[in-house]
Amino acid sequence: MDKEKKEYKYLWFIENYSCSYRIAENGEALTSPKFTIDGLQGTAWELLLYPKGCRHEYKGNVSLFLRRCEDNGPKDIYVKFQLSVLAVDGSALHTQMFSCRLKTGISQGCNKFLQADEIHLRRKAEYLPKDTLSVCCKMWKGEGEAHNVGQISARTRILTEKISFLHVVESFSRLQPNVKQTIKIPTYSKEGRIISSFLYFIDGSCCEKKIMIKIVISDAKYILQKCEFSLLDRSGNKIECGRNDYGSDAARSSINKLPLSLTREVILKRKGEFLPRDKLSLLCECTFYTGIFAAIEDQHDLPLAVVNQKYNPAHSKNVYIAAEKRSQYPSATEDMKAIYLNQYLTDVELKTKTKSFPAHKNVLCARSPVFKTMLTSDMKEKNIDCIRVDDMENDTVHQLLLFLYSDNIEILPWKSASQLYYAAAKYQIGKLKALCCSFMVKSLSISNASQLLLLADTHNDANFKKVVEDFILEHEEQVFISNGWEKLIEKNHLLVIKTMQLKYKRKYEAN
Repeated sequence: MDKEKKEYKYLWFIENYSCSYRIAENGEALTSPKFTIDGLQGTAWELLLYPKGCRHEYKGNVSLFLRRCEDNGPKDIYVKFQLSVLAVDGSALHTQMFSCRLKTGISQGCNKFLQADEIHLRRKAEYLPKDTLSVCCKMWKGEGEAHNVGQISARTRILTEKISFLHVVESFSRLQPNVKQTIKIPTYSKEGRIISSFLYFIDGSCCEKKIMIKIVISDAKYILQKCEFSLLDRSGNKIECGRNDYGSDAARSSINKLPLSLTREVILKRKGEFLPRDKLSLLCECTFYTGIFAAIEDQHDLPLAVVNQKYNPAHSKNVYIAAEKRSQYPSATEDMKAIYLNQYLTDVELKTKTKSFPAHKNVLCARSPVFKTMLTSDMKEKNIDCIRVDDMENDTVHQLLLFLYSDNIEILPWKSASQLYYAAAKYQIGKLKALCCSFMVKSLSISNASQLLLLADTHNDANFKKVVEDFILEHEEQVFISNGWEKLIEKNHLLVIKTMQLKYKRKYEAN
């Protein structure tokens, strides 16, 4: 019996995981509660998870390690272990095996365990149910068929606080450019934290008189994770006009300042609706990271779904059984993808110059407001059951339809991503646009920076454009002498002038 292979399992649940990308700015790790395994000679262990990679060269990846802590065990010990990220039903979404000898203070794992955007964007629903990442470490001793002899569960909760307030601007029509309207909001905490909200608009032809909002909190320990802004009309209805979420923002840029989607001109044109008594009312909803709570919860041999259910009493004991049965069947997403690939009962076609792509009107309407308008109005596409897409390549149309049916896309090179980005913008498919932007940002280089700047500017994508501008100004000497920049001068000399102006404007502001 002593020679049989014994398996020890450690489950680590990280709640509010989306916040982790924001708090790990400088490559910090989330550290699990320490656990001790008697069967492994009383050694002590912990998991280290780096949401943005353990070093700069691994940025964009999640790094995951098992580390041996200070303990009373042997000087070194040989271990076989497996690190995994689990789905809600306990199945492994991604896993890697390791075997090595470890001394105290030494860790072993993978620098590029998983791409961060796989969790935050492409397969967020699978990896982050209820915004919780489930990590599993299995350790073995002995040989032969594994026999589970122990399970430990732990939970790390990234603490957040949501604060909502109104920023009211009197006499909005008389507001002068770059004059900040400031309000200060007390949080009524013992520490006396103050939130400052700054609202102003930028004048100038290049900025379209955009309205800017900036949020600052007096306590540096509070980190802004997400902000949402809504204009309140004269009836008190909310009109969403801006949001930034660091967990899903492909640019990963600073989120405490952003332009609203409604410009000053638009608001003034609809002043009867938006400016009762010339007063603008902006609802600000901000979520801040406030700290981390971590604890070992139990050491009982329970299934994953039951462990989660234990801390969610609203779910019945049948949840685990139902989840286990559901995992045996294809998901709705898989079925929808099969409908597209097998071309069942199609009733519309998308035609390029050389190929036809059968599709379904209901799916196109549900996924794109542009397609919906085409197929439900009196436009010619409604009658001939055909939509011409001569401005797109065959592979782009295929990837577009694949996303509409499956809500997922494969990893793309930047040129393919830029073509799909164009399609996403054309048909107003926001999530696809964000995914493509993520791919292009990862591929940003000296050779393609000029093309991506033009792309971002053409589609008025402020966040994407800012990332490209930052890159260009950081590598200005190489970019400005590149062939791409010369071509950009010929195509859009005004954009080149504005970028050069931005260089000196930032330099002036810094001084």
